[in-house]
Amino acid sequence: MRKSEKAGVVKELRAALGEHTVVILTDYRGLTVKEIGELRTRLAPLGASVKVVKNTLLERALGDEQESLKPYLKGPVAATFVSGDFTVVLKEMSAFARTHDELKFKGGWVEARAFDGAQVAALAAIPPRRQLLGMLVSVLSAPLSQLVGTLQAVPRDLVLTLMALAEQRGGGEVASADAGA
Repeated sequence: MRKSEKAGVVKELRAALGEHTVVILTDYRGLTVKEIGELRTRLAPLGASVKVVKNTLLERALGDEQESLKPYLKGPVAATFVSGDFTVVLKEMSAFARTHDELKFKGGWVEARAFDGAQVAALAAIPPRRQLLGMLVSVLSAPLSQLVGTLQAVPRDLVLTLMALAEQRGGGEVASADAGA
């Protein structure tokens, strides 16, 4: 690769690193070109792109805040740049890795923080953002629902008590006689 081509690749990688808040580094050793293509195809609709990169070029492209990714740039590296919800992408990558043992998480950069391979795999277990928001809404709404039920119970119990008292004193027949007239 010529020096001008390398500079172009570094510039492209630097732009991708600037545009994306999530970068996942994987070891793809043992995967065929067809399998990497399959991974790309599965991740593209989720807003992710997979690039097989040379470690030295990616290292040059790293910004100051991404320096902590350098220890993971050993051996063959495929960088996955994610736009949007990264948990969905990680779940899809984990599903792919279950059928292709060769794909292994090396590390990642998630919203200004570096993670090692085990931590990236653990992030894949987190539910997607929509599901987390739904869980949060249900947790927040449960006490409100209980409060509404309690507040409704006071007048309901009062009315039921008054009706039972009126019926006990014989007022229930008078009320039904007045209703018929």
